Amino acid sequence: MATPVTRIPLDGGGFILVEEPGAAWQEGPVKAGRIGDAVRELPVTLEAALAPVTAVARAALDQLRKAGPDQIAVEC
Repeated sequence: MATPVTRIPLDGGGFILVEEPGAAWQEGPVKAGRIGDAVRELPVTLEAALAPVTAVARAALDQLRKAGPDQIAVEC
């Protein structure tokens, strides 16, 4: 089973390819002339796609700061 790949453009040019584990677009190998069938294009840049995540993180941090804790830690 082929693992789907998403091509995500970057604001500064270029792109990254991201495998989507656990998903499959087609059964069997991809024929050499059809590699484009195995790569999905994301219509927005990575930065644009992550903008809502950044907004949510900022809102959460603002609310935590209003609560007045002595310390706030964020882990990745």
